Amino acid sequence: MYFLQRLLVLASALVLSIVVHQEKLAMVYNKQYSIRLIPLVFSLLLLLVACSSIDTLPKPTPISRPVGTLAPGNGGGTARIALACAPDPAQHKADICVSNLDGSGLRRLTSGSGPNVSPAWSPDGKRLVFRAADADVFEASDIWLMNADGSGKTNLTKDKQSNWGATWAPDGKHILFNSAHDGGIPHLYLMNPDGSGLMRLCPHANLWEEYPGWSPDGTKIAFMSNVGFSSWVIYVMNADCSGLRQLTHGPGEDGGPRWSPDGKKIAFTSDRTGQAEVYLMNMDGSQQTRLTTSPKATSFNGPDWSPDGTKLLYLHSLPNGGEIWIMNADGSGQTKLMDAYGFGDSPVWQP
Repeated sequence: MYFLQRLLVLASALVLSIVVHQEKLAMVYNKQYSIRLIPLVFSLLLLLVACSSIDTLPKPTPISRPVGTLAPGNGGGTARIALACAPDPAQHKADICVSNLDGSGLRRLTSGSGPNVSPAWSPDGKRLVFRAADADVFEASDIWLMNADGSGKTNLTKDKQSNWGATWAPDGKHILFNSAHDGGIPHLYLMNPDGSGLMRLCPHANLWEEYPGWSPDGTKIAFMSNVGFSSWVIYVMNADCSGLRQLTHGPGEDGGPRWSPDGKKIAFTSDRTGQAEVYLMNMDGSQQTRLTTSPKATSFNGPDWSPDGTKLLYLHSLPNGGEIWIMNADGSGQTKLMDAYGFGDSPVWQP
């Protein structure tokens, strides 16, 4: 390639020299011989530019995208997502990023020594809460808040005592999360968006309460809990802690419940088949259906609904990385969107 480029440079210089000479002759004899050579000059120059670009332009990685899947507004909201990404995969550290659905416009919002994961949008799409963990001890983590552009970062819990699983009340007035800051098993806590008014949601509960999901009408809360030492299941209760019911029964681990925007379905992750997959069930626990089938040594997990309820975002966890995928709510049209960070973390769709 280098020698071809050099040859074209010499050829272009020769033709330009001829043109200049012909121009001088044309001025004397009032003839236009040089006009015939101008197209040749431009052709050689264009060929030179094309050849010189072959080795310098990045080669895009093709990704199959069904027609219409990634059109703005298809799925509702802004067609943008927040996710835990790895701008420098060699460091094995995640940060909160935002991007368009197709992976374009990726922008990192956080930085620091430890991983930042588990973003959750406020109902108006203007703010994000996330988990900021310690670089050496992941469980030493706090819940942070920031604006959608990454400004105004604020530590809401300030104790580094295993705070995670944050989500918003549907009216945006409270943040629900789980914490083990009392030294025992995780329980659900409420606080205001500025970190004030911290209180345990169900002070008399004895269950392990983790990764909550709030129903769209604000009346119910789903969460995962352990049964014995080998199984994790999903419970649902009223927002005032009454009416506790077990929705799944294992075996294995069921968790990460996320309500559909109409409140009729719950998407969740389960490894009951031996590998984590995305499942769907009715709000009462009936008709539990597996939507994905992951290749060996990988998993599909962390589903999140599109604002209009027609699609699900989810994570494909790989041995040394991760990918963000999208599918229709019935499990069809499963498509990779972009590379991400393999942390078992859920991407979330901006309202």
